[in-house]
Amino acid sequence: MLTARSGIIASSLSVLTQVTRRMVGVVSLIIMARILSPEDYGLVAIALIFLNFIDVISNTGGKSYLLSQETLTDELVYTSWTLGFLLKGTLSVLLAISSYPISLYYDDPRLMPIILVFSLQSFIGLLGSPGMIYKYKNQELGAITKWQIISRFVTTGITISIAIIYETYWALVIGQFLITVSQVSASYVIAPKLPRLSLSNIREQWDFSKWILPQSVLNFFRSQLDVIFVSGSFEKAMVGGYNSMRYYANIPTTMFINPASGPLLTQFSQFKNNPAYFAKQLQVVMFYMSLISTPIIYLMYNHAEYVVELILGSKWLPYAGLLAIFSFFTIVMTLNNTLSQIVMLKGKTSLLFAYSVYSLIAQAVLFLTFDFESIFQLAEYKISLDVISVLLFFVIVVWLYVGKSAFGALLLPVLPAIALILFSGKVAFLIIPDVDSILTLIAHSLITSVLFGGLQLALIFSLKDRVHCYGYTVKLMTPLLKVIRTKLDRNRNAESK
Repeated sequence: MLTARSGIIASSLSVLTQVTRRMVGVVSLIIMARILSPEDYGLVAIALIFLNFIDVISNTGGKSYLLSQETLTDELVYTSWTLGFLLKGTLSVLLAISSYPISLYYDDPRLMPIILVFSLQSFIGLLGSPGMIYKYKNQELGAITKWQIISRFVTTGITISIAIIYETYWALVIGQFLITVSQVSASYVIAPKLPRLSLSNIREQWDFSKWILPQSVLNFFRSQLDVIFVSGSFEKAMVGGYNSMRYYANIPTTMFINPASGPLLTQFSQFKNNPAYFAKQLQVVMFYMSLISTPIIYLMYNHAEYVVELILGSKWLPYAGLLAIFSFFTIVMTLNNTLSQIVMLKGKTSLLFAYSVYSLIAQAVLFLTFDFESIFQLAEYKISLDVISVLLFFVIVVWLYVGKSAFGALLLPVLPAIALILFSGKVAFLIIPDVDSILTLIAHSLITSVLFGGLQLALIFSLKDRVHCYGYTVKLMTPLLKVIRTKLDRNRNAESK
């Protein structure tokens, strides 16, 4: 029987796995970026578009369906495995057949063997043990976490070694392939169960999956349309630079902002029937997200060139401007995450679908209408459209589900955060006009962050009785302040004796 304790343990293990994989992935990409060229990354990025598309349109939601069942049976599990095998297996074969036409379209014969390997990788991924779903259902994630972390370190080590020895883009391809092979192999060690074809429950599972597939395809094109357009319009080095800077700009959101917002967003469900307190809780979320995101955006935007040269190397320096532009994607991802939670909580998923359709159409019109002079102009237009769209979505969601009277309260803590980070950065530049070394970068960032934090704290304490999120923050800080005060009193007493 599952308990709250087992749920907490399972959640902690899941977070540990995600954080470890992200950190290892980021470190490996930084090392690989110094060895391989932007063109190498661009070549593999084009092939990954097709692999990711196969993964998306073959996502039947089988795992979600099985986990939603009160009782799992072998027939349910085998049917889910069969549905995935038939759909994704067919698509993997079609991708392999399409490898030659794709290489002709991009006028690069190197794409054909890469896509063939990715097709094989996609097919091998189908052959994992069906028994793994029982482990997830019973929240027995200890062995899974251990194997995933170990395999990530091992495959990353092999990938980096290949890159160092041969300096070839095949290191990226082989790394992807080895991750899949290790996952399939580990599944038979953790939960050995041979697959078996079964169609006994196919109608019920397909009724569940057929609504997931269109949304998955829509979300894929919504998130990848710019990469698809860039891959067909610019040279491969540009594709590699665009794709890589886009990824690096998203790291702060995926590693820091989303995990930090998770506990706050889960509390929404407790207040959904209390509109007044729901609005106050949303103000708290908006405040904390602005508190984290504004320094990240400011520092990334102003120090993009030096950060790129320091971390990735001088060959990536021509694309540093893209990192600065993509820093504003933090706004888009943060607001999207928060607003999606509100809409789903209200049970209005049709609005999310409409927003996805609008975003896709708006991007398509943008890319088909404008003749971009450079990839930097494309990125600027793309981010501008995304920011405008998510702000419009914010207005609609707040107006419909929170109340138009809440706009002032929600923006109240956000606008000062923006003003304070701009002022803090200006002061830091007056103290250190030129950031041209790792020491000046650290010093400039520290001055900006410390001044921003100090001014924000002063604002919090001065307005704690008038602004809910400030008062909420002071209450959270009270136990810590008491501990500090107690230690200071003890030190004073010890000195007086």
